[in-house]
Amino acid sequence: MNEFLVTDLTTEQNLKKFLASKHVSSTAYKKLKMADCLLVNGQPVHQNLTLKNGDRVSLNLPSETTNIVPEKGPLKIIYEDDALLLVDKPAPLLTHPTVQCATGTLANLIAGYYVATKQQCGIHPISRLDRNTSGLVLFAKHSLYHHLVTQNTIKKEYLGIVQGVPTPSQGTITAPLARKYGSIIEREVNFDQGQNAQTNYEVLATNQKLSLVRFVLGTGRTHQIRVHCAFIGCPLWGDNLYGTKGPQARHLLHAFKLTLCKPFTDSLMTFTISLPNDMVSLMESEKLCYNNIIKKI
Repeated sequence: MNEFLVTDLTTEQNLKKFLASKHVSSTAYKKLKMADCLLVNGQPVHQNLTLKNGDRVSLNLPSETTNIVPEKGPLKIIYEDDALLLVDKPAPLLTHPTVQCATGTLANLIAGYYVATKQQCGIHPISRLDRNTSGLVLFAKHSLYHHLVTQNTIKKEYLGIVQGVPTPSQGTITAPLARKYGSIIEREVNFDQGQNAQTNYEVLATNQKLSLVRFVLGTGRTHQIRVHCAFIGCPLWGDNLYGTKGPQARHLLHAFKLTLCKPFTDSLMTFTISLPNDMVSLMESEKLCYNNIIKKI
């Protein structure tokens, strides 16, 4: 249960306005009232009460369940609280089950973890990664938490190894993206029918053959970084869908940093993880000064 003590009121403030200051949207406020999950001083409320100093406002969220099949397996947890679970996803693991693949995904491992730790939680992915992209994936444990977190900007940063050297060494790729005609997977730059897409990038190291690049998303389109890299002539290393021909393989892209606003607060949380072994090995073999780069970011 989330509980807030009302203090320091100098003028009258109603319940809805008070919860808005805790980043509870009008939509979430209505849902909480209708579900009898909103309490003032321990009593359910169904109207917009006027609060006074000393009142206790509580959100008593109902338990959620999931129909995702629980599975045992390694799960690298970076952060966990009552609302959120942040994990480091390896490649080539799917984030969430699909029609063709109901098991063997990250969400199945999380369902298994909740069973093992006796947590009755939903599994609501706030961020997703392609099967062959590694790194941070954030889940909410309740639909309300998912709603609250996604109301604020989530800053996602990636490290990728690309072929060649992006020019200029720092800039923004602005090119609209659309589904490629005749494909259910592939995307393309399409200036006539595409959705706005923006990727900020910075070259951190290069040996002219390969470059380590930092990416910060301005938008979050499917395959955005992969398509934008190919668009400027520097596809991700190993990206056989948008780079070299061949079956899909591990493209060297890693979601290494995530910044978000903690639910019900104004506090920002930032998480950073290290690069996976395959990227480190390639950087070392190509002499891309791995240690110095990590210190800078």
